Amino acid sequence: MQTQIEAFIFKGTSFDYDNRTVIKLYGQSNQGSFLVTINQFQNYFFVESKQPTSFKSLDGYWVEKVVCNTQEDLKNKCQNFVSQGLRTFESDIKALERYLMDNNIFAQINISGNGVMKDGLLTFENPKITPGNYYPDYKIMSFDIETGKDGRLLSLAYSFRSKALNEDHTVVLGQGIDTPDVKFSMKEQGLLDFFQSAVKRLDPDIFTGWNVIGFDFHFLDRKSKELKFPIALGRNNRALDMFQSARGEWHVRLEGRVVIDGPWAMKMNFFSFESFKLNHVAKELLGSGKDIDEDESFDKWGEIERRFREDKMALARYNVMDATLVLDIFEKTKLIDLLLTRSFISGMLIERVGGSTASFDHFYLPSLHEAGVVAPNVEDIGWVRQAKGGFVLNPKVGIHPNVLVMDFKSLYPTVIQTFLIDPLSRLQRDVNPLTTPVGIKFSRTNHILPGKIAELLDRRSEAKKLKNTNLSQAVKILMNSFYGVMGSSGCRFYQEDLPDGITGSGQWILKTVIEYLEQRGFAVLYGDTDSLFVQLPTIEDYDGQAKILVNEVNIFLTDKLKTDFDVESKLEIQYDKFFQTLILTSARGNEEGAKKRYAGLAIKNVDGKKVEEMVLTGMEYVRSDWSLLARNFQYELIRRVFYGEDVQEYIDETLKKLEKKELDDQLVLSKRLSKPLDEYIKNVPPHARAAKLLYDQLGILKKRPQYVMTLRGAIPIELPHADVDYDYYLDRQLAPIADSILGLFGKSFEEMRGPQLSLF
Repeated sequence: MQTQIEAFIFKGTSFDYDNRTVIKLYGQSNQGSFLVTINQFQNYFFVESKQPTSFKSLDGYWVEKVVCNTQEDLKNKCQNFVSQGLRTFESDIKALERYLMDNNIFAQINISGNGVMKDGLLTFENPKITPGNYYPDYKIMSFDIETGKDGRLLSLAYSFRSKALNEDHTVVLGQGIDTPDVKFSMKEQGLLDFFQSAVKRLDPDIFTGWNVIGFDFHFLDRKSKELKFPIALGRNNRALDMFQSARGEWHVRLEGRVVIDGPWAMKMNFFSFESFKLNHVAKELLGSGKDIDEDESFDKWGEIERRFREDKMALARYNVMDATLVLDIFEKTKLIDLLLTRSFISGMLIERVGGSTASFDHFYLPSLHEAGVVAPNVEDIGWVRQAKGGFVLNPKVGIHPNVLVMDFKSLYPTVIQTFLIDPLSRLQRDVNPLTTPVGIKFSRTNHILPGKIAELLDRRSEAKKLKNTNLSQAVKILMNSFYGVMGSSGCRFYQEDLPDGITGSGQWILKTVIEYLEQRGFAVLYGDTDSLFVQLPTIEDYDGQAKILVNEVNIFLTDKLKTDFDVESKLEIQYDKFFQTLILTSARGNEEGAKKRYAGLAIKNVDGKKVEEMVLTGMEYVRSDWSLLARNFQYELIRRVFYGEDVQEYIDETLKKLEKKELDDQLVLSKRLSKPLDEYIKNVPPHARAAKLLYDQLGILKKRPQYVMTLRGAIPIELPHADVDYDYYLDRQLAPIADSILGLFGKSFEEMRGPQLSLF
C-alpha cells in the first residue's frame, strides 16, 4: 500500500548482507513506529588519480570516486590501493553516515513508499526519503535493578511514559502477594521474562536509567547468559547484546531502540552538579530523592538485603523510585527535548549528538563535494599543536564602581563569518584573497562555512523570538563546536591556520576595542576572550550610558573592519550586565590580578524594579572542593564589602564560633579521585589518603570521599575525627580567602584575627 508519513529517525545501523550494504532506520512517525530498510545504497571513497577528474583533494591532488557494494568490498579495495602506494580519501566514512549526509537527512524526514505493518512497525523497503520537519511523540522506559551480594537479581522495576500511557511496575524475587504494581517470581528467569514481556508490549523507543549501560544492562546481559535465557529487548525480538571498547567502556547493541544513560546525557548537555549521583541530582532538581541514602559503598547493600528478607514491598518501592526519578529529572530539565533538538540540528542520531567532529562532517562534506573537493581520512591528518587561546587582559586589582560588562555575541562563529575562515577558502586562498589581522589568507569568494553559520544564526534568532530555549541552545552548541573541531586531532579538516585564524582575529578584535575605549577615556578593567569590563563615569542612567557605548563600539568596529580589511562585519558586541561594584583580586602569592575570578554586585531590572544580585565567578565559594566554612566565610566577607558593613566584627564572630566548635559541621572537605585508588602511591593528596583509609578500614570505596583535616591528617567522616586540626582551617581555608579581600584595604587576616584563641 502506497503510504506517506512524516517521521523522525531515532536509530540507524548498517551492515553487509547478501553482497549488499543494508541500512536500517528506526523511529517514530505520525502513524506510529517505523522501520525503513535500504538495500540499494552503495558507499564510496576516493583515490588519487594521475589524470584530471571532477574532484580534487584539499591539498590539490586529482582524485577519482570508487563505488563499493559492501563495507568489506570498500575495505579490500582500499587496502589494494594503499599497497600500490596510492592515497585514499574519505574511506573511513561508514555507510550509514554517508547515506544520511548524501541525502541531506537531519533526523526529520518524509517517507513515501509501500508501507506494510510487521511486528508492530510500519515497514518500508527502499522508499523515497526527503527532509522533513516532524517532531515525534516518543515512548520512553526507565528501568533499574537491585542485586544481592551473592550476585542474584533481587528486583527489577521500570517506569514507562508516552503520550497515551504512564505505567510503573516492579517484579521481586521470592514469595509475595501480587498487586497491580508489584509482581513476584520464585526464579530470576521470571524477572527477566517479566521485563522482556513488558518491553515487547510497551515497545519503547528510548531506554534510560542511571548508569544504565555500565551496570543495569551489563548485569542483565551476564545474568541472561548465566541462566541461558537470551533476553529479547530489541525490536524484531532481537536479544540484548553488549561489547566492551578498547578503553574498557561497555556499550549496548539493541536493535531499533535508543539507549540514553542519565549521567552521560546530563554532562554532555552541560549540566553541572557537585555530584552526579542520582540522589544528589534528584534532590537538587526535584527537592527530594531516594529513601535509602545513595552511597558508592557496600552499606547500601545491607539495607537492600534487609528489605529483601523482611519487607519486599519496601524494596519494590525503593526500586521503582530509582526508575521514576530519572524520568522526573528528564521532564524537569526537558533533556530529551534538547537531545531530539540537537539531533535534527546537527544531523547526528540521538545516541551520537555529542559527536562534534562527526557533526562537522555531516554539515560540511556534501557542500565540499559540490565544490569538487574531497577530504582526507582522519588517520592521515598530521596534527601539529593545540590551537592558541583567546586574549585575556590582566585585571586591575581593586574595588571598582560603575562597571559595564559587554561581550561579543557568538564571537568565534562571527569571526569565521567576517573573515571567511573555512577549509575550502584556505585551500583556494589565492583566489580573490582576504588577509586576516594575523596575516593568514582565505578566499573571499570560495567558502562554505560562513554561509552555514549565517543559516544557524538565523535559526537561533528565530528560536529566541519563539522563546524556544532548547532550539537556541542546540544551535549555540553546534556553532560553538566548529572552532574546536577544526583545531582538534580527530578532525579530517584540521589545519593549524584555521583555529589560528579564528583565535588570532578574535584577539585582535578584543585588543582593538580596548584601544578604542581607552582612547575615549574609559578604563578597561578586565577582558577575557569575548568580554570586556568597562568603568562608566557615573551610576546615573547607567542603562542609557551602557547602550550608547555598546552602539558606538559596534559602529567603530564595522567601520574599522571595512577600512582595514574591506569586509562586512558580522560581529556584534552586547550589553551583558552592570555591576554597581566590582571586586578584582590579586592572584594568590602574586601582585598581578587573578584571571577568570571576580565578584560583582549586579543591578538588574526585573518588572521595572531594580534588583541587586551578587555574582561570584571563579571564587572558592562556587568550588565544591572547599569547605562550607570557607565558602560561607568568603560570601559574607564579600557581601559586607559590597554593603559597607563591618568586616572585623564578622571575622571575630567567626573565630569565636570556631573556638566553641559551633562550626564543626562546616569543616567537611570533598574532592573527586582523578585516577584509580591504587595508583596513588607517592605524594598521596589528602582526599586520596582519606579514600584509602575508608577502603582499608571499612571496605567502602568512594570516588569522591568526604573528610575532615585532623591532627593525624585527612580522616574520612565515617571514621572518628574529633581531633580537628583547626590551624589547618585557619591557615589553609580562611586565611587565603580573607587575604584576597583584605589585601584590597592594605590589611591581612593575620593582623585582624587578633591574639591566638585557646582552641588553636
